[in-house]
Amino acid sequence: MQIEVEESLTFFRISFRSRSTPKESAMKTEEKTNVPRVRIAVLGNMNVGKSALTVRYLTRRFIGEYRSNTDLLYKQTVTLDSGVLDVEIVDISAENGDDFPVEQIQWADACLIVYSITDRTSYEYAQRSLAELRQLQNSPSAYLIGNKADLDHLREVQETEGATLAASHAIGFCEVSVADNSPSLYKAFERLLAESRARPVKPRKFSVSKMFGTLIGNNGTRQSAATTVSGTVVPCHKGELHKLKRRPMHHTASL
Repeated sequence: MQIEVEESLTFFRISFRSRSTPKESAMKTEEKTNVPRVRIAVLGNMNVGKSALTVRYLTRRFIGEYRSNTDLLYKQTVTLDSGVLDVEIVDISAENGDDFPVEQIQWADACLIVYSITDRTSYEYAQRSLAELRQLQNSPSAYLIGNKADLDHLREVQETEGATLAASHAIGFCEVSVADNSPSLYKAFERLLAESRARPVKPRKFSVSKMFGTLIGNNGTRQSAATTVSGTVVPCHKGELHKLKRRPMHHTASL
């Protein structure tokens, strides 16, 4: 198998090339259709580290500050102790201001809401988002994350405030430092995966454009039970949208 690696400040692209017989290809296709899928929406104000957090989980790498004016859909195959899982994560751009992204949230099985402990405005954004989330019918599972815990000297939001907000909505909470590769980050994603697989699935729709590139993780150091296998990243441009329906999930066992 030949491996080609290209690194940039934004994404880490790795493509795999291997030869397989038609029979092997058919077997892989059949196996793929039986892989359960979980979709996660990452929501938060600008400059809270949503993209860095998502890429850190998928690749175990830190991309630093990254700003995008469009939603990004990450598709990744994750291997857990219980088996293989297709994970789709949409990194929702905050460029649209205070408009609550109802379509993206309804598409998701779970929602990760992120704020920066150095920015009270981002915490207030998280408060409003959780309130909006509560109003939705069949709202997805949620988890609250306070990012940039390594910048405690610039703190504007106390940890107790985040914990109290999460408790008022009966959801999980933790503070993390994406820059420092906090283990709690991986636990948050894995909790959402477990909760989502345990819930019944209803069809939802979401818009994406054609594939942009390839994204994969480097697992030199194992941080948790989950390891990433392969994936893609898709920019979601409003001018080039087509509908994707959620495929029914066949497996509901806990992770």
